Amino acid sequence: MKYFFIFIVFFSSWLFADEYKLGHGYKVDNALNMGAYFSVDYTNDKSIDRFRLDDMAVLAYGNLPSNFSYLAEFEAAPFYVKDYKQGTSQTNTTPHKERMYLNYFYSDMFNFRLGKFITPIGYWNLEPINVLRDTSSNPLYSEKMFPKFVTGVETYGYLDEDEQIQYHFFLQSTDDIDKNYINIQNDFFLGASLGYEVSDEIEVGSSVGYYETYERKDVSFVEANAKYENYPFLVQTEWAYTNVQNNVLHSNAYQIGGYLQGMYNLNPKNALVSRYEYFKDTQKNVMSKNHIYVIGYSYRPFYAVSIKGEYQFNSDSYLNKAIISFSVLF
Repeated sequence: MKYFFIFIVFFSSWLFADEYKLGHGYKVDNALNMGAYFSVDYTNDKSIDRFRLDDMAVLAYGNLPSNFSYLAEFEAAPFYVKDYKQGTSQTNTTPHKERMYLNYFYSDMFNFRLGKFITPIGYWNLEPINVLRDTSSNPLYSEKMFPKFVTGVETYGYLDEDEQIQYHFFLQSTDDIDKNYINIQNDFFLGASLGYEVSDEIEVGSSVGYYETYERKDVSFVEANAKYENYPFLVQTEWAYTNVQNNVLHSNAYQIGGYLQGMYNLNPKNALVSRYEYFKDTQKNVMSKNHIYVIGYSYRPFYAVSIKGEYQFNSDSYLNKAIISFSVLF
């Protein structure tokens, strides 16, 4: 646990630094800002009784000359796991390269990104930090239907002067920068997404893509999303369909998945959350179908601190579970 101690000592010192504000990182100068975050959670169901120090991450970002900027993020996860059922514990201090990219800003209508960055799809995937999310758990949709990150190039911007229509095009034709730290290992990924701001309260969007996995699967997908936000209400939904061509088994399969989530803010610090998820996978080696209902509560005493609890009801009752989490963004 010595690395955890070093982490806490180092970043706790920020709390006493001049002009430091929790959640906004520490600004060394215009070219270097430093941030960090961590999360802990406890999960209990019929097969799991587990405590995790799940995320320990540091990041650096800043502006460079000639309209360039950068971001680098390193994360160890799960950093520490205590399994009470098995009576075992495990520590993982290996830092992984979660994000590492260079940006070039040309105009509101055209920008360029190179490196490893978040796959620009929907809403959930664009918030990789636990403290910023409304629930402790992630929908199956966000874990199983497309790679979370792209190692390659991206162009993005707005298609109109009113900045109502945003686009992204991205391409990967190599391994991931850290190929052991991604949900779906792949060496080719191509896609595009559009987002349209209908009004101040309503957004809609869609994405298409194609990727090739290490297991010699060719996967194409189409995705759609929508969001309504008008305090105290927030409702968002994302759904996708994939076609999976298995070149080893010479078979075709498909996945359908998505979620509908609603949140009601009781006040600026307290919120109630509910979510319905559906996920179906017809691949022979992983054939499954799940309906999941989540009810949860979120307490956010500050923007950068989140305490969340939830209970999941699964169509397979053996998988019902309770999760409690605590997360901080420095």
